[in-house]
Amino acid sequence: MILTLVNIGPLKEARVELGRGLTVFYGPNASGKTTVARALRLLALMNMGVAGAGELMELINRAKREGRIMYEEGGSALEISCVLEERGARLKFGGVLGGERRVYADDRLESADRPRIAMFWILHDSVKLYGLKAQEERPYELADLLAPSVLRGLVGEGKALGEFLDFHEELLAEVNNYLEAASGHAVEYKDGVYFRRSIHLFHPSRVAEGIKRMALILATAFLAEATAEGTIPVVYAEDFETSLHADYLDFLVEVLRRRSVAVAAETHSGFVLRRAYETMSRGDVRYYIFEDGAVHTEIKDSKLFRREIAAMAGVDML
Repeated sequence: MILTLVNIGPLKEARVELGRGLTVFYGPNASGKTTVARALRLLALMNMGVAGAGELMELINRAKREGRIMYEEGGSALEISCVLEERGARLKFGGVLGGERRVYADDRLESADRPRIAMFWILHDSVKLYGLKAQEERPYELADLLAPSVLRGLVGEGKALGEFLDFHEELLAEVNNYLEAASGHAVEYKDGVYFRRSIHLFHPSRVAEGIKRMALILATAFLAEATAEGTIPVVYAEDFETSLHADYLDFLVEVLRRRSVAVAAETHSGFVLRRAYETMSRGDVRYYIFEDGAVHTEIKDSKLFRREIAAMAGVDML
């Protein structure tokens, strides 16, 4: 999948490829990383048929007052151009519809070329799902994702009960396969989510935030893989490094680069960027550096990365 944004948020022009495996978005605050997520969310809402013109208008750069979003996947493509006016906006779809029409904030964004995106937007301790049969804007916590009643509504349609219960068991086993390897903890679902370490069972309130966040990221990535038939899943992990120390980050980079769906990790951590740079030669890893309204891949030209490395190099190692 290739996404091109022109005058969207702080981005003058950005072209990013989101293929299978891991893509790292690195840069300072307000550099446009989350703007890409908002554009993906808009496309996923269009897939659901519930996107509003106001959501597109909010993405347009206020100084330029004109922007464009282009989406390419396989042989399909979608282009949306929007020009803000005093009241409403002028909207043009490329591709099948073409033409230009006036829209207002409350109007629906409707296109014959619906992007088939399903987005999994991971926040700190929850994930929002777009393009699936989920409650729009509802934050799903780990306990929700692993609750059989909730999970069946998301991915169990058309599955017999026995088949779905097998899927639920396999999802837990896959999460635990990696979670135990990294942290020594395993997730169990009884009347809710609990964490087991050795013979001891812990309520989530008694478990480190980093372990819970790693479990959420793993569960979301594996769930996204289960929805790949009929949709193009994209997992977006905001503030990827939150609550995770370097060993866990390194572990997750290795796990996520092997996924069969696109996973984007938004980060302010030079450690994550460096691991992506070092891992690129093994495939299924990309990175983009967001600075000054554009994106690039020249790691040595990143001003923020150079400052971070200089600060670390200045530490007096006792």
